[in-house]
Amino acid sequence: METVAQELREFEEARRNYQQALAINIKFGDRYFQALTYHCLGTLAEVEDNYTEARVHLQTALEIIC
Repeated sequence: METVAQELREFEEARRNYQQALAINIKFGDRYFQALTYHCLGTLAEVEDNYTEARVHLQTALEIIC
């Protein structure tokens, strides 16, 4: 689930979009999409070579699903 902003390498906009989606998912208690959004944030961080942030987001996604 890559946003247009991410495809265009507009990473800050992509991050804002994911954070907004995450807030909505948390508000409505949608754990599946919370995990999916954390996964997307992790993937975005990985593309930016921010492996520490990527690991945190991906670990959070796993904790939600498991």
